[in-house]
Amino acid sequence: MKKTYKKYLKKAFFLLLALLFVAAAWFYWGKPLLAKLRGEMIAEEDIATVEKGTIEKTFVASGTITAKQDIKVTAKPSGILQALYVKEGDLVKKGQKVALIKPGRNEFEDYKPLPIYAPASGTVVKCLNPDDYEKDFSDRDLSLPRLGTFLLGSYDDTENPTCLLRLVNMDTIVIPMYVAEMQIMKLKEGMEADISISALGEHEPLKGKVTYISSQMEKSGRWGDSSSFLVLAELPRNGENILLGVNASVSVVIEKKEDTLYIPANALFEKEGKSYVFKYLGNNKTERTEITTGLTNEQQVEVISGLQENDRVLTELPYGESW
Repeated sequence: MKKTYKKYLKKAFFLLLALLFVAAAWFYWGKPLLAKLRGEMIAEEDIATVEKGTIEKTFVASGTITAKQDIKVTAKPSGILQALYVKEGDLVKKGQKVALIKPGRNEFEDYKPLPIYAPASGTVVKCLNPDDYEKDFSDRDLSLPRLGTFLLGSYDDTENPTCLLRLVNMDTIVIPMYVAEMQIMKLKEGMEADISISALGEHEPLKGKVTYISSQMEKSGRWGDSSSFLVLAELPRNGENILLGVNASVSVVIEKKEDTLYIPANALFEKEGKSYVFKYLGNNKTERTEITTGLTNEQQVEVISGLQENDRVLTELPYGESW
């Protein structure tokens, strides 16, 4: 009888031990694994900390680099180009003689040749001809006008005189941008601008300024099917190898808050006109908390009330929440 009793007691002990092991395995491994598979367990990477610091809202636009000074030089009377005293790339001074034109349409018209003077100092650049872009490279004119070319003067056609050459000054470059009406009110002349030029490769943004904001909306876009405001940003060239016509991105800080609380933008959940976060309480528990927000950008949201520094919030909806 004693042996049978001890035998059953021993079996009961090992059974209890096995049950305790299974319970412990379920509690420490099975249940968390199942919760993780079902999405009930909150992963550490889905938790963000409420921080205090600086949050900025920026305006970003792009444009094509032009020279601040780009003057088209033309002849006053129409005539034949008889002499050219400069070549592309030459630096000329204001008042310097750059060409000689013989008024009239042919050599038989006996008019005294007239010099063409530079109206400003600058570097000589070829005039752009829109038709060149539609031609094969071998058919494009890549030089200044040849001698003997007939030039239509400004006296005869003030609307469209022939461009002889351009005088550009690259000491200061300009990026023209077209800005929508929703953004234009936040820009002001004199604002600092970070200018990134992809053609320079890996390069820190260059420092420029907003120098002009149009007071009137105008047509923009290739087909003129949209309206916006012209804004200019200027940048000292400072010896950088920046060429005309390359693209540039302009970033301007239009609002800034310092020493303020903020959360990641993906931690904010909005419903029925209110803003919420899910505060993490530990042990996979959360608490939905209404907050008041302030300045926002694509990455951050300012928190005016509802949270404290070092609180932890979810960046994903907790399991079971429908939003």
